[in-house]
Amino acid sequence: MRKNNEPNKELSKERSKGQMLKKPLTNHVKHPTFFALGVICLLSLFCIAVVIRSAYFRGDSTGLSQIVHIICLVFLTLLAGHLIVKKETAGAMRYFMLFLLNVYLSLFFSALQGSVYGLPEHSRQIAVLSAVDYFFSMLLFLTLWLYQKQFMEESVITRVVTVFISAGVIFYTGAIILNLHRPILFLITEDGTYSDSVEDNISIIIDLFCLISMCAATVFSKLSRTRKLSFLCCILSPTLYSVLFLNLYDPDMGNYAWGLITVVIILPICLIFLNSNDELEKDALRHEKEQVRLQVTAMVSQMQPHFLYNSLAVIAALCEEDPKLAAKATTAFSDYLRENINFANKSDPISFSEELSHIKIYVWLEKLRFSNKLNIEYDIKYDAFPVPALSVQPIVENAIRHGICKTREGGTVKICSYVTDQYYAVTVSDNGAGFDVSQAIDDGRQHLGIENTRYRIWEMVGGSLNIVSTPGKGTTVTIKIPK
Repeated sequence: MRKNNEPNKELSKERSKGQMLKKPLTNHVKHPTFFALGVICLLSLFCIAVVIRSAYFRGDSTGLSQIVHIICLVFLTLLAGHLIVKKETAGAMRYFMLFLLNVYLSLFFSALQGSVYGLPEHSRQIAVLSAVDYFFSMLLFLTLWLYQKQFMEESVITRVVTVFISAGVIFYTGAIILNLHRPILFLITEDGTYSDSVEDNISIIIDLFCLISMCAATVFSKLSRTRKLSFLCCILSPTLYSVLFLNLYDPDMGNYAWGLITVVIILPICLIFLNSNDELEKDALRHEKEQVRLQVTAMVSQMQPHFLYNSLAVIAALCEEDPKLAAKATTAFSDYLRENINFANKSDPISFSEELSHIKIYVWLEKLRFSNKLNIEYDIKYDAFPVPALSVQPIVENAIRHGICKTREGGTVKICSYVTDQYYAVTVSDNGAGFDVSQAIDDGRQHLGIENTRYRIWEMVGGSLNIVSTPGKGTTVTIKIPK
């Protein structure tokens, strides 16, 4: 017990390194999102300038629909800016932003089309802009479904609907490309207007196909009645928009009908989603509280009484035999408790270098007790990736307590980390007692540590935890975190 087991001199460096890595892990999406907002603002200004220029020189009945275009574009731009400033760009909100971007692009190209509609010299340009507008109008279903699916449990129905809608969008994209050579969806005449000779039944069929699929998935889901109603309204909106636009667009009142449809359909979609977003924020708050509770549970589960008592007993013995080592052990023990408390208050992942620093303190304290029985090896090839706080440490603790300490001769615990093209990985292996993973350990205790760790790894970083063990040969635990 008096052997020269000093704490690793790199502990402080590891901790400092982890703090330096902490900022990029939490703010790496800030600049791209603000750049995207800047691009949207520039596109909005460009579109407004084109619309005003067109209205000034033409002064015809397209004025109403173009004014509606401007209002919707400004509204969507302000809404996107509001969400980005609030940093609501993670999780399900990514898909919400994707849906808003889809609506924005559909309106953007519709506005450009409206600025040249009815001008014979721009008939080819009108055809191209109409094709792009058709594409984004159909894509509304897919982006809406991707957002809606985030609130549903994964099932056969959700997977089938995803395949159906994706296939519908792919088929429709092919029809749009074909339409540029042979009119099957729409035809732009030489005078720059839509021709009545082409009936667009393909759009209506695919719209209804997507509508029925999404409605069925919503009705049979486990969502609350309020959220079901919200999503059903949003599902019906793009369908009504497409069907009414196709059937009401005529030379006499088409522009007025188009403007009315846009006001009645597009803006309510955004307002309904604002209400849904309020519910999402409440869910996120409840989720954050649950994460804090799990962190506290993890902290308590790691601070087992036997470790506290044994560590204090070792420090008490060292006070008489080796006061200097006792002082270092006291400092290390204090650091261990402080880090446990700090980690318990973190609802976001930390750098693996921080977790590794905490592990080294724990291992050093354990080696004070098992100096001749416990050997630790490190093979750290990469440590700049996120992990949930107190996720690897309990695995190391289990390797020591249930692996090495249950054998008479002791053994080695090896901690490795590396990176591949698809994921980051951490392995903790020991050559200790091992166990049969197919059978639950029946020792009268609740083994919540590993399951809690497995859940937090999946919930916080989308990773997995796999255990391979052979009785009498040892155990290997592998954590994989996708990039």
